[in-house]
Amino acid sequence: MNGRGGKREGAGRPPAPEGEKKVPYATKLDPVVVEYLRACGNGARAIEQAIQRSKAFREWLANRR
Repeated sequence: MNGRGGKREGAGRPPAPEGEKKVPYATKLDPVVVEYLRACGNGARAIEQAIQRSKAFREWLANRR
C-alpha cells in the first residue's frame, strides 16, 4: 500500500502526467486581490487563466522554446 487512495490496489486518483503536476508557489498579494480570488471559488484556477490569457505570457511562451 502506498498510503494514498485507500486500501485496495489501484485505488485513488492516478498521478498527473509528467509536466502537468502542479507546483506549490506562495506569494504575498494585495488584500483586495485575495478577496476577489476567494469570491472566485477556485483562486488558483482564476490566477492561471488570467495569466495564460495575457499577451505577455503567450509571447513569453512562444519565445521560450
